[in-house]
Amino acid sequence: MGFALFHYTLFVMLGSVLASATCLSSYLVSRKRLMLFSFFGFLFYFFDVAWVFQGDFFTEDTVGLGGGYALVVSLALIVSGGGFLTSFWLLLCEYLGEARRALKVTPAVVFVVGSLACLLFVPEGDERSFWFFFMREAYLFWMLLFAGVWYAMTRNDDERSRLRRHRILYVALWVLGSCVVLEDVLVFLAPEPILIGPRVYAPERNFSENVLMLGCAFLACRDAVRSLSLRFERPPMRGGGRQEELIDANLLAYGRRHQLSERECEVLRYVLLGKDNQNIASSMHLALSTVKVHVHNILQKTGQSDRQALSRDFWKTA
Repeated sequence: MGFALFHYTLFVMLGSVLASATCLSSYLVSRKRLMLFSFFGFLFYFFDVAWVFQGDFFTEDTVGLGGGYALVVSLALIVSGGGFLTSFWLLLCEYLGEARRALKVTPAVVFVVGSLACLLFVPEGDERSFWFFFMREAYLFWMLLFAGVWYAMTRNDDERSRLRRHRILYVALWVLGSCVVLEDVLVFLAPEPILIGPRVYAPERNFSENVLMLGCAFLACRDAVRSLSLRFERPPMRGGGRQEELIDANLLAYGRRHQLSERECEVLRYVLLGKDNQNIASSMHLALSTVKVHVHNILQKTGQSDRQALSRDFWKTA
């Protein structure tokens, strides 16, 4: 069991550091803050797994250190756990356009205070371990609830289409998050006979959490590689507002999918910003008739009937 667990741990750590490095590369090229937060999230998770790895395989060196060592490890897990969870919370806020600083900071403070309270006020034992690690699941569920409420309250059709693209991931996170809680219940709170398998050997490890993070790492790497590929062909355009940033982040991929030319992508960008043909012609220093031809070709290639349908399709599938 120890041999298999050793290599499994190396695989999880490799996946975390690979995702972190790929996201950092994408950020340096595209300057997308989503990738920066992903970089920090997976980097913190690498260290989080490393602390558990140390506890699994180097216990002989720490036998004489007693409760002091356990306290240090617990504090380290608060830092690493809070680090990766807060990074993904900030990523979610960035994606949704949430700018309230107090709201960004409060969940991290609650997590740290709650985790410390578990260490200070809950008697040592399995129950303390359960509540200590449950603070992580609570943080995850907070993020999922916040995203769900945000979607339910928004009245912008384009925004709802953009968020609806991630509905499968959203449901999967709920399912895996519930599995994380269930696994902790079976290990820390259930009767002794239920404690079978690898978790007996490594009770602080949660395999459902590892699967959740590896799945997110795969998706992050996929998006980062796609961004790097597109930026290799053409540097990103710079916008002055959030709407322009979102359009620029998705425009190249949408244009490639529908085989739009570079000029048609430029025209599409102005269309998505709500400009009419005359304004587009003035901004791009083109003849009005030329702009009309480009808009017609864009609608033909994307299979949309008008500008409104084109906008909805962009935010739904970009």
